[in-house]
Amino acid sequence: MEVLGFSFNAIAPLLFTVALGWLIAWRKDIKEADIEVLNKLCFRYLLSLHIFNSTLSIDYYAEFNLKLLIFTTMSIFLIAGLAWLIFTVTIKEPSRRCIFIVCSFRSNNIIYALPLAVNLFGESGVKVAAMLVPVTIILFNFLTVIIMVYHTRLIDNSSEETAPLDGALKRTALDIGKNPLIIGSVLGILLSICHIDLPVFLTKGIRSVALTGTPISLLLLGAQIDLKKLAHNIGPVLGACMVRLVIIPGILLPIIIGVGFRGQELGALMVVFGAPCAVANLVMARNYQMDPAFAAQTVYLSTVLSMFTMFSLISVLRAVGLF
Repeated sequence: MEVLGFSFNAIAPLLFTVALGWLIAWRKDIKEADIEVLNKLCFRYLLSLHIFNSTLSIDYYAEFNLKLLIFTTMSIFLIAGLAWLIFTVTIKEPSRRCIFIVCSFRSNNIIYALPLAVNLFGESGVKVAAMLVPVTIILFNFLTVIIMVYHTRLIDNSSEETAPLDGALKRTALDIGKNPLIIGSVLGILLSICHIDLPVFLTKGIRSVALTGTPISLLLLGAQIDLKKLAHNIGPVLGACMVRLVIIPGILLPIIIGVGFRGQELGALMVVFGAPCAVANLVMARNYQMDPAFAAQTVYLSTVLSMFTMFSLISVLRAVGLF
């Protein structure tokens, strides 16, 4: 019972907030235009301040974990490469294959990692999760662009509208440099390394605003879930979700444990490789015309199913004493 209670208390607050967001949208108390505006607010300010506040509190001379960063980087590259090879053989339709590949390695790490880290380990758990944010943002964006541009060329190699890979990568590098989450991460890291203390009023102000980022992001995530659309392509959508939520963590978690990661590190890696499909997948699928309807369905269904799969993962890891 202690294990189930621990797992329930970790995942239930997220489930409640996402469900409340869905209820608000279902009652039409919020419009799609409002959701778009609030998403920009969260991305540009609330979540970036949350990341800044978390990275600022890390003592990098004592807590920097190179092993964790290297393992995460290598695992993301390995998953993306293997998924590309496997799905090239098994899925013939380029746009559908593209979404499967991206879903296999790109998770909704930003929105899930920080609140789940707090629920599992308290405020100290956020530090480890926040350390992985810059790495995952950069890798997820670059790999997604490479994969989507490649598959765009496969669909219509002669089209003038097909984006050149080098141009797409340059734009991605520029976008990453302007990404508020990256800026917040880098500023927090630099201030922490240089031991620069902010004025008390500024620290308190940032903390109070940062606390709003996660709940509002989860509310908006719930508000974007459209259960009616899940009836279409349920087989392939469920397949993509199983890859993201079951197969990838099922293969990687034993390796992660075998390598020696425990506690907060294990929890952070569990979210990176076990969280649902990233909402950004939908945005990029629209930009590159890579079956955006299918991408949206994978985001919706994986978000719903992740409440059960993450609960199961936490329960098992807690039962064997790894949390």
